[in-house]
Amino acid sequence: MKFLTVISACLVLSLTINAAPMGLEKRRFGQEHTPAADATFQEIKDIAQGTGTEAQAGNLSGAMVRALLAKAPACDQQDRADEIIDLAEQLGGNKKKQLIKLAKTYRQLERNTPNAGQPSELCKEKPRHKELNGLKQAQDPTGSPKSSDPKTGDPKASDPTTTVGGEQFKMPKITKDGAQFVVNGNKFQNLDAAHGRQCDIQFNGGDRSFSGADCDNQTNVCKSGAPIFG
Repeated sequence: MKFLTVISACLVLSLTINAAPMGLEKRRFGQEHTPAADATFQEIKDIAQGTGTEAQAGNLSGAMVRALLAKAPACDQQDRADEIIDLAEQLGGNKKKQLIKLAKTYRQLERNTPNAGQPSELCKEKPRHKELNGLKQAQDPTGSPKSSDPKTGDPKASDPTTTVGGEQFKMPKITKDGAQFVVNGNKFQNLDAAHGRQCDIQFNGGDRSFSGADCDNQTNVCKSGAPIFG
């Protein structure tokens, strides 16, 4: 009898362990530690080095991670972005520009959701800082219908693009090589420089028949947006 009881218990445990991954596969977790997310957490600490605000930036970095979790309140991500700009105004100068750009990037990162394809809840409150107006977190791309190839009708994943004069141009993606960021084989020590190269390559790939104003506007829009990782 004891032997049968042990066997039954083992079978239940085995079924429980084997069944668990099936549920997890349907969830959308891990967005708090994508390369893009981790880069923002590290960059705020790097910018704060030598300013006397290292502890403040470290605490904020940790709060930024938690705000991307599925159970975080809808406005936590926006609130943390506002706090990045608070720090920006506190430090001023070039660090202010860097932190404001970082706040915009962070605000547009995707959050975890309980299920794949499920959109995360949007914050209904206005941000405290105007620089964040209109910015929202990215959503799980598997939750949106993919575009179709006009020739075949087959669905396909879209590459990052920008539009100039009605035409779209592709943007090279950023990859990681250790602590460095790589764009088209070029390595950079920080994310800002890599993102700038993304936009410059896209700009230089544009059709020269478009006006300089169109291209400059495209580049500014690109650089004020979030980096695109491969």
